[in-house]
Amino acid sequence: MLMTHGPHESAHLVVLAPGDSGRLEDAAPTLISEALGAAGIRVVRFGFPDCESRDGELRDGLLRDLIEAAVSAHLGERQLILGGLSRGARVSASLVASLGARGLLGFAYPFHGREDPDTQGRERALASLAVPALICQGTRDSHGNREQVRGYHLPAHIRVHWLEDANHALRPRERSGFTQAEQLTDACRVAADFIATLP
Repeated sequence: MLMTHGPHESAHLVVLAPGDSGRLEDAAPTLISEALGAAGIRVVRFGFPDCESRDGELRDGLLRDLIEAAVSAHLGERQLILGGLSRGARVSASLVASLGARGLLGFAYPFHGREDPDTQGRERALASLAVPALICQGTRDSHGNREQVRGYHLPAHIRVHWLEDANHALRPRERSGFTQAEQLTDACRVAADFIATLP
């Protein structure tokens, strides 16, 4: 099932792919889609399909198929921006060239596995993008926090916007004084400006 947000006449389409087992009703993708839609950007999103297998390649393949189907059904004459949360962001990055996307919008990008600090393969894949990218990342993200990402060799056309105290689920702790809704609304303002400047 596909869900859409934002005006049909928008010049841009963001296809927002979910993270592992992400559902349509989850808070983060709902907040992101509504905020981008309110900024005049068309968004199409979907939940992760039912899949009991833990095989990473199989799960990536399911996401690729759904992303391609969403683009085919909704792109029209719009400029395409591929995006996603966690696994959805990583898989979207792998499709940028083949689908002709103008940019990548990633939330909680998985620079490394939870128990595997080796980032070289994923860092190289992200750095090889030929289009601009905006990564919105929590400073406490277990798949790439602020201290870790500072040590990566990302090119200048890949920007990182930090969500203070947020974890991989894009949630800050209550004691931080921040709320998820406030942070994601702010991140989407940055994202809307990013999309507006794409060539």
